Amino acid sequence: MKLAVQAAGKGQVVIGSFQGTRNNSGGGQAFVKDYALAACLVKETGAKILEANLSCPNECSTNLVCFDVSQVQKIAKAIKEEIGDTPLILKCAYFESDEHLLRLIKAVGSLVQGIATINTIPAKIIMAQGQQALPGLGRLTSGICGAGIKWAGLDMVKRLYQFRTKLSQHFAIIGVGGVASTQDYREYLQAGADAVMSATGAMWNPKLAQEILEGGKK
Repeated sequence: MKLAVQAAGKGQVVIGSFQGTRNNSGGGQAFVKDYALAACLVKETGAKILEANLSCPNECSTNLVCFDVSQVQKIAKAIKEEIGDTPLILKCAYFESDEHLLRLIKAVGSLVQGIATINTIPAKIIMAQGQQALPGLGRLTSGICGAGIKWAGLDMVKRLYQFRTKLSQHFAIIGVGGVASTQDYREYLQAGADAVMSATGAMWNPKLAQEILEGGKK
């Protein structure tokens, strides 16, 4: 990561993304401390912006960290105590309930500098004939990414924008999910995103960011 930070060119920034590791013998407080430690290690690389991933669907658990509002608040506070003025983004999953999402924003909206959403959506992956698509024990359920989750990403951005305005918060909204074209990028901006990320789309098309930049000049 340190080499990537040093290699960033003009107009580029490397966001150091990380997550804590659960320790069955340490309980919730040890989990919080591990997030804070990871944040310190990432900051040492020179990354100017940090992102705490609270929504990885590949933890073999349906209880994603971002859905535990109290725990998220503790994690955010612990990280900010360690990294100071370094901007912190929280990456979250799709929230079905407006009430649940509103509680999250009230808990951390004033603590962090940004919320990125969404991560992949866990689902059972099967072939047309019904057999498991990804071979291996425990791989029936996996995180869905790409165009299939764009609706959820846009929905979360719209709701975050509404709640941010309602609560007079100032965190940045980063839209993620199904961004594979200039049109997708524009839709996220129209929904209220301050910045847009692409993962799967950029993997398939390495020139995606260049196309979006050139499309904005037309």
